[in-house]
Amino acid sequence: MGLGERTTQRRVNRGMSGEPEPGFTYDELDEILRGTGRGDAVGMSAIDGLIAALVAAPCFVHPDEWVPLILGGKRPWMREGSVEQRAVRTIFNRYNEVSTTLGERPHAYRPIFLVDEEGRSVVRDWAVGFMLGIGLRSEAWGAAIVLTEHRRLLTPILVHHDLGAGLLPEMPAAERDRHRATACHEIPQAVAAIRAICNPYRAAEAQRETTPRRHPQRTRR
Repeated sequence: MGLGERTTQRRVNRGMSGEPEPGFTYDELDEILRGTGRGDAVGMSAIDGLIAALVAAPCFVHPDEWVPLILGGKRPWMREGSVEQRAVRTIFNRYNEVSTTLGERPHAYRPIFLVDEEGRSVVRDWAVGFMLGIGLRSEAWGAAIVLTEHRRLLTPILVHHDLGAGLLPEMPAAERDRHRATACHEIPQAVAAIRAICNPYRAAEAQRETTPRRHPQRTRR
């Protein structure tokens, strides 16, 4: 199942370190996933948007739930050295990279956007991936972000998503165009802010999972 339509753009920005990670580079993985004849496949930019939503989310989503969404709905064949294993390793490398950066250096977070032939960032695929991440836990996102005053942080993402734009019914077309034009600059700060808002929800979830359940004491008859 693809996250977005194939575009004519083929070049993808590198990760923040610029160095190849174990597995594939991000460009290599994008080429493998979106090569000729794979027009409905998930690309690296959409994967990165999904990862950003998963890391910033108000609750944890297990990889067993979202990795198959990237790989055509199938569980990967994890034979040592296989293409599938290297692909999953690259995806997890990016997940850990985003998690560490947003946790320790949020100002340094940079999404992976497609770049067109004129060197302009293309946000749509990334936004589609992010919205898919929201959809995996829509109720939790609603309580923390979407149905609150914090929804404005999603604006540069929503304007690039067909269904997401429905959450901005009162925004004039000219303003939407302005947000589309500046989205690549607004999104990094928006993701960092969303993660900061969602952290207490995520911490509460972790606390609930680690707190032993207390059973009522039995009384002697």
